[in-house]
Amino acid sequence: MLAAALVAACSIPAAATGVFRAIDEASLRIVQRGSLSLPRGFTGPGGAEVPLTGLSGITRLDDDRYAAVLDNSDVVVLFRLSIDDEGVPVDASDFRLLTLDERHDHEDLCPCPPLLAQRLSGRGVGDDEALRGDCLLVCEEDTPAVRGVSLADGATLGMLPLPGPLRAPQHNRGLESLAVDPDGRHVWTTTEEGIPADGPPPSDTAGTVVRIARLAIGDDGTIDESDTRQFGYPADQPHGFVRVFAGVPLSGVTAIAALGTGRLLVLERSGCPGLPPFEARIYLVDTAAASDVSDVEKDLAARRDRLLTKRLLWKEQTGSNLEGLCLGPELPGGGRSLLAVSDNGGLGTPTQLVGLVLDEQDRDARTPFAVGMGLVACAVVIARGGRRPR
Repeated sequence: MLAAALVAACSIPAAATGVFRAIDEASLRIVQRGSLSLPRGFTGPGGAEVPLTGLSGITRLDDDRYAAVLDNSDVVVLFRLSIDDEGVPVDASDFRLLTLDERHDHEDLCPCPPLLAQRLSGRGVGDDEALRGDCLLVCEEDTPAVRGVSLADGATLGMLPLPGPLRAPQHNRGLESLAVDPDGRHVWTTTEEGIPADGPPPSDTAGTVVRIARLAIGDDGTIDESDTRQFGYPADQPHGFVRVFAGVPLSGVTAIAALGTGRLLVLERSGCPGLPPFEARIYLVDTAAASDVSDVEKDLAARRDRLLTKRLLWKEQTGSNLEGLCLGPELPGGGRSLLAVSDNGGLGTPTQLVGLVLDEQDRDARTPFAVGMGLVACAVVIARGGRRPR
């Protein structure tokens, strides 16, 4: 449980959802700026050591305050992060523990929009009474569910209604991503891989088609199910690799970030039983004029005419398993910082925060991302017999 001081410190003001400035999508690029290794753990309440491992999602609360969720746990980590003017993460501090009241395979999280927070907290919309420490939204793939949880004590405040197809995912490939629009009126989520009814899982030669769901928040703070939309997203096939051990390659969506007006950044991750073990890709999609596939009950992968068009902004092959992505602050020199987080899968390698910049200029500056750590992770993965990433 968190002290009352933490309740005040971790409230989410509306300023956290400031709209990203108008962009020229034709010239939009993502450049890599640097990385930061997080400590292996921190001291929690009562002096207990809290390991920082298995981080699957990250979100910005406001200013320099962030939150990350650990998979297969009941743990959310709250911390402060300093980012320099170039978008490089330089220091993480003030780590605090938020214990959720239920343990699940949590995969992502985002701030709870004000209207929804008021409704989940049992307040009337527009009520000036303080909320229950404000709330976060977290998604998990074992139920599956998207829950609102209190930042005061981790208690579950309520669950969001999900479209039927997202409630029947492939095992261990369910709800993986969560984001909220800058104006707080839509929540976005998707599965990591396509649901069984829509087509086969990815293979060496083929990708997978997932459904991205947009949940609309009405003026009364409830999810307007009549305004829920689904979009078909074609994830790439697994990257090319040199096989080192037995196993099946995978590829899918591990995170999304919402830019507003239907535009999304989509983080894909592929993992293979060989070298290089992982590849990360970030695509831009625009759903504003895209086809709503809510009426497609099955075999969505075969409906290529109904799928989103995507544009590659960034790709990297390293030894790191990137699973989380969120928007950071706008930078003084232009552009918007992005933060990605790696899930070390309990392999003993440090968890990395990767600094990226979303900009309209194709800048030449590029900082190699933890090449040494990538090689170490490769060796550890091989030694461990190819542990399957979460």
